Amino acid sequence: MVTLTRADAGRRLAMGLGAMIREVPVVLALSPGGARVASEIAKAFEAPLDVIPVHRLEVSGRPRSIFGAVADGTTLILSERVAQLGLPDDYVSAMADLAHREIDLLASAWRGGAPPVSLTGRTAVLADDGLSDPVAIAAAAHSLRGMGATRVIFAAPRANDALCEAIRSECDDFLLLFDDGTPAAAFVCDPDFSQTTRFDVGSMVRRSRPDFAAVVGP
Repeated sequence: MVTLTRADAGRRLAMGLGAMIREVPVVLALSPGGARVASEIAKAFEAPLDVIPVHRLEVSGRPRSIFGAVADGTTLILSERVAQLGLPDDYVSAMADLAHREIDLLASAWRGGAPPVSLTGRTAVLADDGLSDPVAIAAAAHSLRGMGATRVIFAAPRANDALCEAIRSECDDFLLLFDDGTPAAAFVCDPDFSQTTRFDVGSMVRRSRPDFAAVVGP
C-alpha cells in the first residue's frame, strides 16, 4: 500500500495537471481535507486558492437518506430519492434553504476574510482528498459552471467507482493518482491524523493571494 500525506498528493497531482492545463487556473477546495491537496496545486501553478463547500441534504437520524446537495447558487435534488423516502415538498425546500444559509457561513469562514475569486472564462480545478460523495461532486461542478467556469477538472488522490462515475458525467476532465482497482491503492492521511480547521483553510487561501495576504497577515 502507498501512503501519502494530502500535501504529497497535491504535489503529485500538480505535476500531472501541468500537462493538462496551459493557463493559470482557479483551484477550489471541496473540503478542509481537500484544502491541503488544493493548496499544493495552487502553489505549483501560482494560482489563487478558493473554496466551494457543499452541504449534503439528508434526513437526520436516518442512515443512507441523502436526497441531494447544495453548493453556492446550486440546489441539486435527487427526485427519485425524495420519492423513495416519502419526503414532502415543503420539507425538501426548507432543508435546502437552511443548507444554503449554512453554506454561505461556511464559505466565509473557510476563506478567512478573503473575497471569492471570479471564475468567469477560467478553468476551475476542483480538488479533494477523494473522500467526498458523488452528489457533492455533482453539486460543486454545477455551481462552478454557474459561476462562469469554462472548464471543470476534478483532481484527487483516489476515487471509488461511484465517485468516478459522477466525475465523468459532471466534469470536463479529471486526474486521479490511484483508483480502487489499483493493487497499491493509496491511503491518504496526514502524519498526526489532525483535522484541518477553518483557520488552517483560511491561512492557505490567504497565502495564495499575495496582495491580500500582505494586507491581512498570516
